[in-house]
Amino acid sequence: MKNIVFCFLFIACFAVNGFAYDIQKIRRDYVEAIKNADVADKLYKDLKAVKNPSPLIMAYLGSADAVRAKHSWNPVNKMAFLKQGCKTIDKAVELSPNQLEIRFLRFSLEHFLPPFLGYSKHLDIDKKKIIELVQKSNVQALHVDETILKNMVNFMIDSKRCSEAEVNVLRKVLA
Repeated sequence: MKNIVFCFLFIACFAVNGFAYDIQKIRRDYVEAIKNADVADKLYKDLKAVKNPSPLIMAYLGSADAVRAKHSWNPVNKMAFLKQGCKTIDKAVELSPNQLEIRFLRFSLEHFLPPFLGYSKHLDIDKKKIIELVQKSNVQALHVDETILKNMVNFMIDSKRCSEAEVNVLRKVLA
């Protein structure tokens, strides 16, 4: 009976209208999508198929759309993908403003965008929120494992967008 309940809970948590997703796989696919246009397209289509997505899935959907812009050669498509991707990520942040991973996805995307495009307006807000979240929370409360947290913190430090005081706060997370 315990196994049946566990299976039901697993399916209920990870199956959304016929599309089962695994957040660890989505994370891996997203990293691969940055390098591979076919993976970016597939990830986007899979996430787009999710009905009533959680804010985190929305953030990955928006990020995948923006990565499709990176791979597109057509300037019109490039801008359309980027615009829609940013809009989707902004909606995810609006729905879940205190979720570290969502803030980090938007920060990391905007970090790489040329400022003249006008899509890098949340960098300071997200940086401050990320630092606040990692400073006040334990790893479990952040809903990411230690490896992901360390990768996020290292990215923040390497971005050169943090002051010395902010870097010191971030380094405490790594200790």
